[in-house]
Amino acid sequence: MAFELQRLGPLPADFPALAEAAKQEGFDFVHRLGARWDGARYMDDPLATVWGAFAAEALIAIGAQTHDEYDPSPLHRRIRHFYVRAHHRRGGVGRALAAKLIADAQGLAPFLHLRATRTHSAAFWDSVGFGRVTGREDRTHEWVRD
Repeated sequence: MAFELQRLGPLPADFPALAEAAKQEGFDFVHRLGARWDGARYMDDPLATVWGAFAAEALIAIGAQTHDEYDPSPLHRRIRHFYVRAHHRRGGVGRALAAKLIADAQGLAPFLHLRATRTHSAAFWDSVGFGRVTGREDRTHEWVRD
């Protein structure tokens, strides 16, 4: 499947359709991205980035790297609002999107966290190279820069 990754400024016109698809699967976090991203900043974080994946000019996946409000030290970043449309999964989109977000975050801080809420999501992040975290409600996975 052909797709293109783009670093986003303003969210694309079809973002609401992607957010609704995510909501239908029980993922409301994509809607929260729309409320928190103003096109250049994520809430109070000017270092945040949002990437989208497009196929045939349609937004098929999205994700962000931001500060980690659970660990507000500048040594910590967080991947969040990561979603790939169901019929575009297992085609390399998620892995390519994750690589962009990891590269952005690791250029800023040595610790990168995320919270995977589903078994298949956790398995995806395991396969990307994140380590599992236990005993924390705010995260399930961590990446530590070498």
